[in-house]
Amino acid sequence: MKRLLVLLFSASIALAAEQPSITRESLEKMFQSVRAEPGQLVIQIKNIGPRFSRRRGEEEATVNNYGETIRIKLGERVRFSTHHMSLEFRPLPAPLDKNGFLIQSHFDARSFGGGESTSYGIVLLLGDAANAELKFIEPEQGFDPRKAKIDSDPTYQKIIKVAGESDLLARHELVGEGAAGEVKPPLTSAITGLHLRWQKKPQLSQDPLGIRWIAADVAGVEKNHVIATAKSEPDKNEGEFTLKKPTAGFPPGQYRIEIWQSGKIIYSEKFEIKAQ
Repeated sequence: MKRLLVLLFSASIALAAEQPSITRESLEKMFQSVRAEPGQLVIQIKNIGPRFSRRRGEEEATVNNYGETIRIKLGERVRFSTHHMSLEFRPLPAPLDKNGFLIQSHFDARSFGGGESTSYGIVLLLGDAANAELKFIEPEQGFDPRKAKIDSDPTYQKIIKVAGESDLLARHELVGEGAAGEVKPPLTSAITGLHLRWQKKPQLSQDPLGIRWIAADVAGVEKNHVIATAKSEPDKNEGEFTLKKPTAGFPPGQYRIEIWQSGKIIYSEKFEIKAQ
């Protein structure tokens, strides 16, 4: 029993020492392994050391067995706890909830002369329906999920960027429409429209794709303002999204496109429109 208590205390201290973020390395000090399967995070409990109390959603808490494999599906909320600490996996806020989990650790050392501390981490499940890999994201300094807004918080913007760079499209091309025909970047406010041509990779789901046209940093417009959205037809493997110019034309500034499928971001691209 004493050995178990020492191991439990050591594992708790090790995770708490990882402030301000939770990493793969800190999780693997607590668990035997952490890996990805399509649509879920897979955790294996160690064969020695502490046995965690686990609560899935609103279910009654249970104690994990040594060597047990725990699967946490996207959208689920699972909390592991011991006497001095808790570790919770919960969905990222919508619409990022199908991209991964927010991890929160709380460590309470008051009973042995210390204080309380909370740290966060983010793990994304990248890949498609056939393959999956984990990507850990370190939150920006001062990140507080209780206050952060997806369209402006630097940590959430980092998630969008990383998830979009996983790029599950076989081909994508952004071009402008000008008086004399097609215009490739760099673009100016003289364009009359924007076109994003795309083609899926063979292994990508047949679910339709959706696009968000975003004014990321444009004078006179709220940052990360969604200009328009559109969705492709089901079972379509290639196509084109179009955005026509507003009545006053495209104001100069920084823009972004995001491609989503089944509620998950799969591609993101930044571009600039310069003054004519």
